[in-house]
Amino acid sequence: MPPPRLVVDLRSDPRSSADPLYDVAVVGAGIAGCAAALGLAHVGLRTALVGPEVRVHEPSADAPFDPRIYALAPASIEMLSRLRVWDRIDATRVQDVARMRVFGDSGGSLSFDAWSQAVSRLAVIVEEREPLRVLDAACRFGAVERIDASLDGVEFRQDDVRLRLAGGRSLSARLVVGADGSRSAVRAAAGIPAQQHPYGQTALVSNFAIERPHRGVAWQWFTPDGIIALLPLPGDFVSLVWSAPDALVPALAALAPEDFARRVGAVSAASHGRLRPAGGVHRFPLQRIDVEPLVRPRLALVGDAAHVIHPLAGQGLNLGLQDVSELLQALGPEARAARDPGDPRVLQRYARRRAEPIRGMRVVTDGLARMFATEDATWRRLRNAGMRLVDRSGPLKRALVRRALG
Repeated sequence: MPPPRLVVDLRSDPRSSADPLYDVAVVGAGIAGCAAALGLAHVGLRTALVGPEVRVHEPSADAPFDPRIYALAPASIEMLSRLRVWDRIDATRVQDVARMRVFGDSGGSLSFDAWSQAVSRLAVIVEEREPLRVLDAACRFGAVERIDASLDGVEFRQDDVRLRLAGGRSLSARLVVGADGSRSAVRAAAGIPAQQHPYGQTALVSNFAIERPHRGVAWQWFTPDGIIALLPLPGDFVSLVWSAPDALVPALAALAPEDFARRVGAVSAASHGRLRPAGGVHRFPLQRIDVEPLVRPRLALVGDAAHVIHPLAGQGLNLGLQDVSELLQALGPEARAARDPGDPRVLQRYARRRAEPIRGMRVVTDGLARMFATEDATWRRLRNAGMRLVDRSGPLKRALVRRALG
C-alpha cells in the first residue's frame, strides 16, 4: 500500500493547467528555508519560497535581545558568506565565543578555547532575527519569487509537484524542499514518518544583564536540576538555555523574574555575578525527532523538518544549514545539466551525504542528555570521570572541537 499523502483534488480546478512551473519550490520561510531558496536561485534554478512572513523580534528597553539565540559554527558562517549575506548582519549584535567551560555534576569539567585549536573563534552567538532579516531581504530583492502564503495541499505527480496555497493560488515545481519545521506539512504529505522521542524536559530560555564581563566565554553546567547554559551576548548580557526536568518547570515558571534570575545566579554567580532580567522567560518542550528517509521522488527535507536534536550542544541550526549546503552541492551546475532537480538519483546523493553527520550528532546529543539525566551514583562517577579524561586528552578534545566547528 502506498504511503498516505495530503492530496489536492484537481478535477474541479480549471486553473490547474495554468499553474506557474518552477524548478524548485521551498516551503518554509525560516532561516534554513530562506538559505535554501537563495542558494538554489544562485545556482540558476527558478525558485519560489513559500510561507507566511516570519516575524522577527524588535529590540526594546525591557527586551534588548531576541530570546531565540544560536551559536553558529564556522562552517555555517562560511555558507552564509557564500550566499553573500553574512556581511550584512549587524556586527554590533553578534558575539564571538573564545572559550567554552563545561562542568559535570560531581567534579568533572571540560574546557575548550579557540587559541589551543588554532582558530579565531569557536562559534558566533547571533540572534535569530539577524540571519532571518538579511536572508529574507535577499530573497525578496533577488532572483527568488517570495510567496507570502501558507500551504493548503500537496500533490506529488510523476513529473512535478503541485502546491495549493491559502487564498486559492497554486503552483507546480519539479522539486519541493520541505523546510517547514518540526511539524512539517510537506513531510506529512509525502508520507515520511517522524519518530518523536520526548526527553521529559523543557527548555527555559531567557536573557540577563550581568555584573561581571563574560569575556566571550560560554558556560554549561550539568546539575541535578537539568542542564544550564549561559551564552555570551554583545555587551554585558548573556542568554540562558535551561533544559529542566518537566516536574520542575511549574515551580520555575511561577517565580517572579527577579527570583528566577537569582535561581540561575545560584549556579553562575562565580562566573557572572548578579543577574538582572533582560526579557521574559520562554518555554519549549524538548524532544528528539528522527526522520527517515530524508528524500522522496521530487522532495528533499532540510532543517527541523529533517531532524530535531537536543539543544545541549547548540548544533540544531548548524545541522540544518549544513543540510542546505549539501543540497546545493547535489543540485549544482553539473547535476542540473544532467537531469532535473527532482530526479531521485540527484536527491539520493544528498541523502547519503547527510546520513552520517545527522546520525552522529543525534547519538552524541541524545547520549549526553540521557546520561546526565540519570541519578544513578555509578553513572554519575563514570560520566564525570569521562569528562576529566576528555579534558586531559588533546587528540580526543581536538576531534570533538572539529566536529562542533563543522
